Amino acid sequence: MIKELNNQELDNFLSTQKYSQFLQSSLWSNFQKELGNKVWQIGVEEKKLEASVLVIEKKLPFNLTYLYMPRGPIVSNQAKDKNKSLKLLLKGVRDISIQTEKKAEVFFRFEPLKSFELENIRSVKSVQPSNTLLLDLFKTEEELLTEMHQKTRYNIKLAKRKGVVIEKVNNYLDAIDIFEELIEKTSLRDKFTPHTKDYYRKMLKSMGKNVNLWLAKHDGVVLVANIILNFGDTVTYLHGASSDKHKNLMAPHLLQWEQIKWAKNNGFKIYDFWGISDSDPQWAGFTRFKKGFGGYSKNYPGTFDLVYNQRAYKVYEFTQHLLKIVKNRK
Repeated sequence: MIKELNNQELDNFLSTQKYSQFLQSSLWSNFQKELGNKVWQIGVEEKKLEASVLVIEKKLPFNLTYLYMPRGPIVSNQAKDKNKSLKLLLKGVRDISIQTEKKAEVFFRFEPLKSFELENIRSVKSVQPSNTLLLDLFKTEEELLTEMHQKTRYNIKLAKRKGVVIEKVNNYLDAIDIFEELIEKTSLRDKFTPHTKDYYRKMLKSMGKNVNLWLAKHDGVVLVANIILNFGDTVTYLHGASSDKHKNLMAPHLLQWEQIKWAKNNGFKIYDFWGISDSDPQWAGFTRFKKGFGGYSKNYPGTFDLVYNQRAYKVYEFTQHLLKIVKNRK
């Protein structure tokens, strides 16, 4: 049976699954609502909840939209028939499209956790990182340190010795301006487009205690600011920004280590570094940085589009192609 899920039903189910997916939780649902997007929370129930999915409606030009499912669906290992549950969820998504006013949905974009067969889908550029790095927190601090790269351990000790101080901010309003300033500088240096200031503020506001802003300081000056998010059994390093000054102090290394220790000491099982790439030169620096902490890679199948409206989708593809050309010329 397909049913709509309230926040508590959704989160209770997700929290029982290993490597809890915050992108499928009510945290992300509430955040998307703050951004002005419509969301649906759907579950498959056979005596008990066996599967769930969070679907977000995203806007396109000409009053068209598409449906987006980040890192889902979630199907329990205890589900009697996983394929049946999966098909029911996909049917539920299709029903959303059909029932939407003016039937404006052009396609359904989804990021499955595992490979599965589905006809008439197209592989597209990933929205969320298709590869990430996970750290098991059941190990002792000594074991975690031993499994790090030798240079990473050295840099952690160096930062401590040089007087770098780590602070977990209790009220994000006290430091959001600093984060915004640093993320702007980081984006210019590393050549990426950051989210808007409104995006970061609404994230911190909507997720409450599940999201925290962390700072690394030296002599009262903030050198690094990170946003980390916790849900279920997992803590995720979601956004990071750093100063161009005092790089020799190795503040990012100590900040990550203190975040890892905090996650471990608060009972979380997994620390997710959120995105690595061995093939993209632009990712080389922070991939090397993250891998220095040990852990293991987690790879996803990718991002796919299931097209509902072929004609509108061709227009969408052409528009995206033109935007890419304009961006490359800048």
